[in-house]
Amino acid sequence: MVQPSFSHPRAESSSSSASTSPTAALDTFLDNQHQSYFEELYKSEAVCLCILRSLPPVCRHIILHHLWSHQPLRTTEVKSFVQMDIKTSLEEVDEVMKPALKRKILHPMILKKGKNIWLSNDAFKKGLRNVLTGLGTSNSFGVPFDREDDMEVPSQEELIAYGEEAFEGILKYMVSSGLGIGFSVALPQPEVLELLHISGLMIDPSDATGQRPNLNRMTITSKGFQFLLEDRQTQLWEILMYYLNAKEANSERSAEVLSMFFTLGCMQLGQDYSASRSFPHTLSALNDLAQYGFIYRPSPDADQFYPTHLATALCSGDAATNQGQDADEKRFLILETNYKIYAYTSNELEIAILNLFVDIRIRYPNLVVGKLDRKNVKSAMEKGISANQIIAYLSSHAHPQMYNSPPPLLHPTIVDQLHLWDRERNRLKMEDTVMLEFFSKELFEDTVNEATTNAALQLSVPAQKFLFIEPQTKAAITDFVKERQNQLRSGF
Repeated sequence: MVQPSFSHPRAESSSSSASTSPTAALDTFLDNQHQSYFEELYKSEAVCLCILRSLPPVCRHIILHHLWSHQPLRTTEVKSFVQMDIKTSLEEVDEVMKPALKRKILHPMILKKGKNIWLSNDAFKKGLRNVLTGLGTSNSFGVPFDREDDMEVPSQEELIAYGEEAFEGILKYMVSSGLGIGFSVALPQPEVLELLHISGLMIDPSDATGQRPNLNRMTITSKGFQFLLEDRQTQLWEILMYYLNAKEANSERSAEVLSMFFTLGCMQLGQDYSASRSFPHTLSALNDLAQYGFIYRPSPDADQFYPTHLATALCSGDAATNQGQDADEKRFLILETNYKIYAYTSNELEIAILNLFVDIRIRYPNLVVGKLDRKNVKSAMEKGISANQIIAYLSSHAHPQMYNSPPPLLHPTIVDQLHLWDRERNRLKMEDTVMLEFFSKELFEDTVNEATTNAALQLSVPAQKFLFIEPQTKAAITDFVKERQNQLRSGF
């Protein structure tokens, strides 16, 4: 059994990248699952390891500390472990273990024999013990392929290049459909195009219903533009969650497929595995992942496959995701206080993404010079890209030279200006309305009260006795006005 490192992969850094977790899509999916779903997931030791890694450090260490105990976890133990005051409320202590409770590692707190305790999930505890001791027979870390000695083995560099080419090919297709940039990339497979449509990243403009799209005429959506600006690991997990949701929509069991994702995330780059022995029940899903560059197969029908860096990075943090790029290649942007941008890159995809919000003025073989200006930034915002996403992209791709200046990484003037351009879109808000004009102050005030009571009021202008109401309530408010008008004329 091939086992990965047990150390937590994510280094603590003060990077000013996006505050959202790269696994936000996965977290949202898991937050909505029931206990029975986790019981099935925790049959795999790889899942137990990856879920443990995803926990915050304090919570993770408490789980490991208590792993070999046969007694329930007591609140007093947690208080002692994190050096809380003995009088600390149960709500605060429960908050420390909340991540483990959300992943059903612990059952909700109960009072037993005068002690507040959490009972452990036996399936998770057994799986994690097997990980640490090398026991278990689930083959959840994959079964190595029995290859002949004379078989050709691709290098890690070749696997990385294959994965990058496959995944970037999809991204290039998306961005070219929205900007009219002609990339020399092959059309993605129909299954990939269908997923891009189902996920809302691309649409067929000629298909008004959205039920029968022409997959060869699709264009990128605002959601797709936002997707392009995400970091690579976020993109990977979002694509996988779109795929998983599509499986569930077809009434297929998703727990085994999700378990396969975690298993791929625990595999080793450069090691070959047996598809039929590693994933006997999810071979079709494994074949689908090959289209995105997660795995490499010497031939379409081969039982042998190699996970690429896209797969092995799923549970290994951001650093491993970018093995296809050197640190200097990923951090290539220098942004000056005069809004000029210098991008030290020759990557066509990166240049195309920059072209979304930067006015590119000069191009050299390995350098692009441009400027952040109102026109291009507003054009990007009209496509659905927010100021925060632009700021996050500039920060995560900032050249190492920019870190030599005093913080913050991006000058406040530029950050503030991007937010101001973003707010310009929201200065006016268009709403349908119905305006009523009154000549009687008493009738006006009565109608305002009636509209307020029925949640129909949009705006009232007492000085001019103008009233603006929701269009769908026009009939009811009009009937009230007529009735009240007759009452006032009759002296009631």
